[in-house]
Amino acid sequence: MLTELRIQNLAIIDRLEIGFTDGFNVLTGETGAGKSIIIDALELVLGGRASSELIRTGVDEAVVEAAFDIGDNKKILDLIDSLGIGIAKGDNLIIKRIVSRTGKNRIYVNNSLTNLSTLTTIGDELIDIHGQHEHQSLLKTDKHIDMLDAFGNTVDGGGILNLRKDVEACYSKLKALEGRLSELENKERDRARQEEFLMYQTREIEEASLKPKEDEGLSAEKAVASNAERLSTLSNNAYARLYEGDSPVLSELAKILASLSDINKIDSRMDEPVRLCQSAINQLNEAAKSLRDYTQRIEFDPERLAKIEDRLDLINRLKKKYGATIEEILLFFEKAKGELQTIEGLEEEMDGLRAEIEKVKKDVSHLSIELSKKREKAARDIEKKVEAELSDLNMKKTRFAVKMWKEAGSDTIDGFALTSKGIDRVEFLIAPNVGEEPKPLTKIASGGELSRIMLALKAILAEADDVPTLVFDEVDAGIGGGVAEVVGERLKTIAKGHQVFCITHLPQIAGYAESHYFVEKAIKADRTLTKAARLNEGDRVKEIARMLGGKEITETTMRHAEEMLGRCKTKHDGETSPIRREKETGRKNSVTA
Repeated sequence: MLTELRIQNLAIIDRLEIGFTDGFNVLTGETGAGKSIIIDALELVLGGRASSELIRTGVDEAVVEAAFDIGDNKKILDLIDSLGIGIAKGDNLIIKRIVSRTGKNRIYVNNSLTNLSTLTTIGDELIDIHGQHEHQSLLKTDKHIDMLDAFGNTVDGGGILNLRKDVEACYSKLKALEGRLSELENKERDRARQEEFLMYQTREIEEASLKPKEDEGLSAEKAVASNAERLSTLSNNAYARLYEGDSPVLSELAKILASLSDINKIDSRMDEPVRLCQSAINQLNEAAKSLRDYTQRIEFDPERLAKIEDRLDLINRLKKKYGATIEEILLFFEKAKGELQTIEGLEEEMDGLRAEIEKVKKDVSHLSIELSKKREKAARDIEKKVEAELSDLNMKKTRFAVKMWKEAGSDTIDGFALTSKGIDRVEFLIAPNVGEEPKPLTKIASGGELSRIMLALKAILAEADDVPTLVFDEVDAGIGGGVAEVVGERLKTIAKGHQVFCITHLPQIAGYAESHYFVEKAIKADRTLTKAARLNEGDRVKEIARMLGGKEITETTMRHAEEMLGRCKTKHDGETSPIRREKETGRKNSVTA
């Protein structure tokens, strides 16, 4: 159970610490005092959405910390252990959440830094919060099947939700298979055209017999072939300059070498020039031989040039279609071949998918029928229980019915339409007056009736709910008078097996609480802040009187308040919560700053 809540810099709360007891707890106070902020704080430590807008003006971060006495709750202890969080026997579970304007929010569980997913997993097992406007969900018919399954699951040992998970898994698989088949069938319609086009592309590339970097070699060969005459002239001229004419280069160099040799005979310092000159003559002789061979090889072949140009034109056409280089063209070729193979195997894959779809349809049909049978039983049970609860809530002649039907479709072998929740459609019906046929809640239920129906459902679910703490945020919407007193009695009954919190504006409900907390706004240093305190018996009478008569508290309203509290106590005298009650000696019930 929740034993303590500490809030710092959240909305209009500067600093607040509240110690809680087990049993039935109520929070009251003027509208806008900050009661809902306390619920917001609880939602934060349970994994709710964090926003920097929640942070009090003028500070950089808000902090919420909650302490839970989990006692020997094996389910929660096993969960904490599986998440690798340490907790000694008898110690409280401490959850701390820090919300920062920078977005660097932090979560600690027993001083260990953790993530939001882990916090949410733990929070779901600690507290169940029923929000202010939750009764409005009764007007959304798509929520009715969830409520029916939640009830059925509590009396079926988890069977309904386990079956529903199996159905959901089959549904997801079925939709994935059908999606793939539809995709392939669309391809099938275009297959002939696409196959013909791919075959044309692969054939065109294959017939070209391309070789890597072939175009580079052909371009070089084309440059030579198209300039053969000029190259022949230039090479012949160079050869002639070496050996022919009035002053052949090699003849002149031979004369120079002779002169240098004569000098060297007298002055040996000319050794190096002689050697270099001789080397030059030798190299030029080699160059001359190469020139002669080159000149002899040059041949203008118009036919070869035409073939080269045709080949390069083909390669360039392929480049424009399939890639900027021969390598890219060859890659395209391999990809196109793969697509061809895929198309050729399309029919085989579609046959396999159709067979798999039929198998999944059989599986989901069997599961959905089994789930539907369990829902039918749960529907009859919940009708009786809700009517009994509504009778206690001053709706004695009201009939509550669960309408179940199936829609035709091709999702199952039985010819039913399927959703992720199965083949059933569910809607809650109500007949407030004798002799009337039950009709949809959306058409005839008032706000007060919706609140009582939702409370009836929650009360039924709470009987089997193993979450130790339940929070009802303004469950009194749309009700008053004697009905409110009955609601208070019902919440007190639920508190026999759970720690219950209720925010209420009605004294008839507050009167049944075992612990009463008053929330109020105050001004300190020109700033608004929220204070909260657990009321003693005397202050509680005053608060009930305020709730009965407003700001002007008279002797009459005080007397009425005392009578109401006495009546509530008498009705439930001796009934205390079986949850282990903390000794309150030394416990800090409230601190405000």
